[in-house]
Amino acid sequence: MSTYSGIDASQAVVSFVMNHGTKLPEDQRDFLAKSVAGPDILRLVIVCMEVLYASRSTKDLPKEAFNLMHDLAEFVMRNNFYEMGGIEGRALQIMNAAQRILEGGPLEDENDPKVSSEYSAPRKAQEPDTVVSQPPEGAV
Repeated sequence: MSTYSGIDASQAVVSFVMNHGTKLPEDQRDFLAKSVAGPDILRLVIVCMEVLYASRSTKDLPKEAFNLMHDLAEFVMRNNFYEMGGIEGRALQIMNAAQRILEGGPLEDENDPKVSSEYSAPRKAQEPDTVVSQPPEGAV
């Protein structure tokens, strides 16, 4: 785990996107890519933390994603960026979720905070694996 300053945090995000971005769901990856291209380093850190949190149940997400999610959340918590810090703040809750996952716990828990709609792409509705269309009874 790492302790970041602003520049190292943004460099860690860019490095993660370059090395592991394809492991993220397409909608989250695209949302994050727009922030990487933007001028606001702090927003990039927040968006990456939230995108990783929103994507935590994604199959084959590498351990690096959870390490980065933890470290970014700790950085945000310590500095109370966007008022997400403190002992009851969202960043601490996300950091605790990342720690639980890194220790082999479940990817999601009923006490986890809801996924942000402001700093991550909205989740796409999952399509069923198979669609069985049956005509109504008595239909000709």
